[in-house]
Amino acid sequence: MRKLVFLAFVALFVMAGAVMAQDDLANVDPSGQTIAYWHQFSNAQAETMTAIIEQFNSTNEWGITVEATAQGSYNDIADLVNAGIVSGELPNLAAGYANNAASYARDGVVVDVAQYWNSPDWGLSADALGDFRTNLVEFNTAADGQVLAFPHQFSAQVMVYNPAMLSELGYDAAPTTVEDFKAIACAANDLTTEAGGDVQGFPITTDASAFESWVASMGGSIYDADAGAFTFADNQAVADTLALYKDLYDSGCGYIPAERFAEQADFGLGLNPFFVTSTAGFTFIKQALVDNSAAFDFQVGSFPYTEGNQTVQVFVPSIIMFQSTPEEQLASWLFLKYLISPEVAAMWSAGSGYFNPIPSTSEMMTEDMFTAYSSIYPYFTAANELLGSGVTLYSSPSISAYGTVRGAISEAIANVTTNGMSVEDAVATLQAAADQAVADSQ
Repeated sequence: MRKLVFLAFVALFVMAGAVMAQDDLANVDPSGQTIAYWHQFSNAQAETMTAIIEQFNSTNEWGITVEATAQGSYNDIADLVNAGIVSGELPNLAAGYANNAASYARDGVVVDVAQYWNSPDWGLSADALGDFRTNLVEFNTAADGQVLAFPHQFSAQVMVYNPAMLSELGYDAAPTTVEDFKAIACAANDLTTEAGGDVQGFPITTDASAFESWVASMGGSIYDADAGAFTFADNQAVADTLALYKDLYDSGCGYIPAERFAEQADFGLGLNPFFVTSTAGFTFIKQALVDNSAAFDFQVGSFPYTEGNQTVQVFVPSIIMFQSTPEEQLASWLFLKYLISPEVAAMWSAGSGYFNPIPSTSEMMTEDMFTAYSSIYPYFTAANELLGSGVTLYSSPSISAYGTVRGAISEAIANVTTNGMSVEDAVATLQAAADQAVADSQ
């Protein structure tokens, strides 16, 4: 099974496969190169990235110019990249996840960036490696050892709690066990808000990421990297997770939100005790509480877990480097390297609300730096502390079939809830769909 790696600084940087000879890199001159970068940012995040790029363009010693273009969502960028693979017109850098990079790599257009940070001339120093969450690199590493995307940012999936409601139910802290979690969901279902609304327990969504977080928090994983196969069948953690969904739904202790993000709106109205979110959504949660004049605040914690399995899933939207000239590739790397310099990484987190891979920046960031995101500073800090508390980090499989399998997971959740299917049948259906997705991707 894919390893769940601990939050530790491990020497992954020797994992590169076939790379450019170091002598070849030493003789490459990146001076005067212009780099095209397609990103997904908007609003304050786009403004922050624009400021960082302008700073790089005006200060880098090689006269490199990065030209950034906002290209919509990750899906929009993937469509443009796939079209560019056909036409031969690709940017130097583009935003994407590990499974996007794995898909592009099948067409031979992606650069293994490990050759650059391993370079004695251009790479990361020992001090820089010591101040880097290197497990984020493993999450972007293909089965053959190539690192196909560069992790300059990440967010985390957490559980958000209503402490006032938990206190009303007799709990002085968020539940850490699955048993207490279920007990709270069922007890909350009997509450009524001051405005007369009925509390509905735990909101069950068909989000594949939430499913994976539950599986990991029960000590399991959905993919065996060594075998190159998904492992839904004969997987106790998978069966237990689907059984949790089914039990909550069948007992009335869980409910299906009316529409996408309705669980967040319900939370702001005090209509559920907790729900699953990405840390990238803190701004929206806080705004919902303000809009509803809520008398409570929220707290951040991990999913409930079985003994020894406290886990936080991280989402690692990264930057993928595409093959071009040696000069353009090196210039692209120097920009990526700039993004993880501590001062710039702190600037990015404060201006975007995303975590960065440099742990020391947690000591640099203050509330005053969080200009557009000042309201989330306490929650960002709490989540950052959670990530540094010894929890296990998990990330989804970095393979091209993963996108299709996500759809099959969503279907499995629907099958055991609204469709009334047994857990055994849902697992069998899910495994068959995953096997077919892997076969189709080869």
